[in-house]
Amino acid sequence: MTDTGYALTIGGERVEAAGGYDVVNPATEQVVATAPDASVDQAGAACQAARDAFDGWARTSMEERCALLARFADVWDAHYDELVPLVQAETGATLRTTKSMQVPQVSARFRRYAKPETDLVPLPPAVVPPTPLAPGGLIGAVEHRAPVGVVAALAAYNFPVTNMAGKIAPALAMGNTLVVKPPVQDPLGVLRMVELFEEAGFPPGVVNVVSASTVEAAEAITTHPEVDMISFTGSTGVGCRIGEVA
Repeated sequence: MTDTGYALTIGGERVEAAGGYDVVNPATEQVVATAPDASVDQAGAACQAARDAFDGWARTSMEERCALLARFADVWDAHYDELVPLVQAETGATLRTTKSMQVPQVSARFRRYAKPETDLVPLPPAVVPPTPLAPGGLIGAVEHRAPVGVVAALAAYNFPVTNMAGKIAPALAMGNTLVVKPPVQDPLGVLRMVELFEEAGFPPGVVNVVSASTVEAAEAITTHPEVDMISFTGSTGVGCRIGEVA
C-alpha cells in the first residue's frame, strides 16, 4: 500500500494502489510526487464499476448530463491556482503553455460539449445512384444517436489534461461511462481531475481512473469484456498493439 496523497478512483471511492512510482519533472529531473501504480485486478475493478454505473447514467436526460458538464467546468476553474503548478511540474511545460494550452483548455472543452443536442438527427434526402443490390432514388434518413457503453480513455503525455478532457466530455454528454488511464509520465493532473467529478455532483462510478506503469494493467483495461469502446491517443506502435488485443 502507498500513501502518496494521490489515489485511484473506482466506483466513486478513493482506492489505494498496490504500489507506486515516481513522477519526474522532465525539465528539472526532480521528483514531483509518487503516483499510484494500479494492479491488474484494480484495472478490472474500474471497468466493472463503469459497467455497473452505465444503465443509470445512460437513462439521465441530455440536459441533466450537460448541466453536470458545465458544473464540472466551474469546479475545475475554481481549482485553477492549485492545478497550474501541478500540471506544470509533472509535464515540464513552461508557465505560459500551462496557463494557455493546458489547464484552461479543460474547462473550455467541457463547456463546448455542455450543450444539449437531440438524439435524432435528420439526414436530408439525397439522390442515391442505383447499384446491383438496390434501385437507388431520392433517399433520406434519421440518424439516432445512442451511448456506446463503457469507454476506455487513454491519453498522451504531452498535453495530458487537455487531451483527456477532449475524450471524457463528449463521452459523458452522450451517456457513456468511463475508465480513464492517464499517461505514465504525468498522471497527477488527470487523477485530480477525476476526483473533482465528485465535487461537481457526478454519480459514483461514472468516471473511474487508474494510473499504472505496467503494460499488464493497461491491457487489463483494453481487453476487458465490459469495455465497449477505446479512445486512444499515443504512438503508432501502442495503437497497433491495442488493435491486436482489444
